Amino acid sequence: MYDDTTTRRDDDELTLFAVHSGAGEIIYNVEFKRLERYGEKGSGAGQFNQPMGIAATPDGDVYVADAGNNRVVHLQYNEDGSITWLGKIGSGYNHPTDVAVDSKGTIYVADEGNNRVVVFNADGSVRSVWKRDLFKPRALAMIDRDAPANDNKDNFVAVIDNRQRRISMFDPYGDLKVRVTHKEMGYEDVRFAYVAIDRSGSIYITDMHNHQVHKFDRELHYIISIGREGSDDYEFYSPRGIVINPPTGQVFIAEAEGGQYYWIGADGFIAGCYPNPFDADQGTTISIYLTETATIAVEIYDEDGFLVRKLSPRHKYPIGEALIVWDGRDERGERVKTGRYTVKAELKPANISKRYFKKELQTTVRCTE
Repeated sequence: MYDDTTTRRDDDELTLFAVHSGAGEIIYNVEFKRLERYGEKGSGAGQFNQPMGIAATPDGDVYVADAGNNRVVHLQYNEDGSITWLGKIGSGYNHPTDVAVDSKGTIYVADEGNNRVVVFNADGSVRSVWKRDLFKPRALAMIDRDAPANDNKDNFVAVIDNRQRRISMFDPYGDLKVRVTHKEMGYEDVRFAYVAIDRSGSIYITDMHNHQVHKFDRELHYIISIGREGSDDYEFYSPRGIVINPPTGQVFIAEAEGGQYYWIGADGFIAGCYPNPFDADQGTTISIYLTETATIAVEIYDEDGFLVRKLSPRHKYPIGEALIVWDGRDERGERVKTGRYTVKAELKPANISKRYFKKELQTTVRCTE
């Protein structure tokens, strides 16, 4: 993705880059205004042979994992929408399949045939080579603590390897932190394709075999899977590339025959109120399970629909269980009467999409003497 960093007025108007592997070309839009193509089949300048991975910086540097030519290509995206060929980064590759760039311009390459990840400085010099705990790395994404949209100051690299059946998390020095296989997720088979990371550190993995997108939290705990095979909303056909614009929460997914565009919203459910019924002298705890980082606002209403209590200012909660306590009192601090009360919770995303999306949840709880 490329974004004009001189203004925030157009942060949702991006230039996206994708590889059309079979045609040996790059397809990109110019700030949602027009579609352009660059390249053709071949091995020379301006040519590609089965390009498989692509990454771009806000400054317009574009890197392509040109797998069939065993090279990583450096391009420059220009203000007029054109692309300039700058040359190659590194050498000695054997079927490089993906590339990622951090906020400082550090370049990470998945060199599948050599069972390694190669890390380059912004000037193209080799910083490190990772070979431990890797087998056929296919795709990768990273988030660094200096990235402007990084809520938890995460600093890790997510890698798909082991014939596209495993997800591993490494620190920026190549040391393994944690990993998950498809069997631990409860799947008989998968074909993980590409990976993206949002501003809360959540990891998204496309799965061509199951026609889904799998989501993990910032510690690689499995959260949820989205989609099934088909052409309707929230359905995919062999989803492949995925990219997230962290500041806004925009998600772009490439499929076998097209692409889809989403925004990260807020989702969750009320697990219950404990205890229920409750004694007004003791109160009750409202349990809300979130599958996305969100802010929560809770209000309590009586049987006549009148507002009884607003519980604390809106506050941001991470993925997982959020516990919100109601002490059984109204806005004046008085003990509520016996009866049934409605709990209403409003969830809003933690990113810019909160302007457009929210989710409302509701349950009931009963107060007894």
